[in-house]
Amino acid sequence: MNLDDILQTRSVNDTGFDNSTGNSSGRVLNKDGTSNVIKSGLTYFKRISMFHTLIELPTFQFIMLVNFIFILLNIGFAFIYFILGPNALHMPPISSEADRFLHCFFFSTQTITTVGYGLISPSTPFCNFLASFEALFGWIAFAVLTGLIYGRFAKPKAYLLFSKNALITPHKNGHALMFRMAPYKNNNLTEAEVLINVSFRIYQNDKIVNKFLSLTPEIGKISSMALNWTIVHFIDEDSPLYGMCKEDFEINQTEIMVFVKAFDEHFSNVVQQRTSYWYDEIIHGAKFSQMFRQSDDQKTTVLELDKLDDYKLV
Repeated sequence: MNLDDILQTRSVNDTGFDNSTGNSSGRVLNKDGTSNVIKSGLTYFKRISMFHTLIELPTFQFIMLVNFIFILLNIGFAFIYFILGPNALHMPPISSEADRFLHCFFFSTQTITTVGYGLISPSTPFCNFLASFEALFGWIAFAVLTGLIYGRFAKPKAYLLFSKNALITPHKNGHALMFRMAPYKNNNLTEAEVLINVSFRIYQNDKIVNKFLSLTPEIGKISSMALNWTIVHFIDEDSPLYGMCKEDFEINQTEIMVFVKAFDEHFSNVVQQRTSYWYDEIIHGAKFSQMFRQSDDQKTTVLELDKLDDYKLV
């Protein structure tokens, strides 16, 4: 299929991306599978879902954010207790104002977590009211935090690793596009399916348009994904990639978009994952190295995940 054939071929219209004008730019999907789209026109808090943001936040950032908010809240309540005066709280003897603020801070942490050691206690009606409000606020906050932690822990994920590069490699007296994936957790994926689309940015009728075409894999569905799965698209005369050289991939800003879904027996749910390969992530004239072997006792198979990206030029 040459460029003229691509121009005449009807684009796939169910990708969810613009395929009529050249107003979009860059790659369609980021490497991690997220859409390469920045939204504008509304305020920040209208555009952001706090729940989705906190669920998707990297674990280290999530822990740091929780600790920061916890300390910030207690500093705020401690400041209120502090400005209420030295008679607002019953506390042990203090040596300085800084020591009193520190006692206020620790009283706040004990109240918001409903620990209540009893060493420090409110002594005025307003201070009792404030401590009651803080305890209620802490109860609600920790309920929300518990839900977020459970949501992060129990969220269905595919746990798939994709090779960093796709390859154009010799195959069946011709050439094929290949990339591979592998499960990296101790989960069981069954009924795995893959969908591949290719995106071109080309000139048509004196304007730049996006063309989305389907790439047919030799094997598009497998019963179980126990080892790595190498996806092969044979580049024959019916392939949109037929006759394209390395320079054509770059000129047309070619992008290979990959959509995978499978059934995870542990989550008892369908999981999915996406990625894409930009034209400069496609290696021409290369072949993947084998990434599994027999164990030393020859009783099992070892999947070497650190070799997922290994290839050699041919």
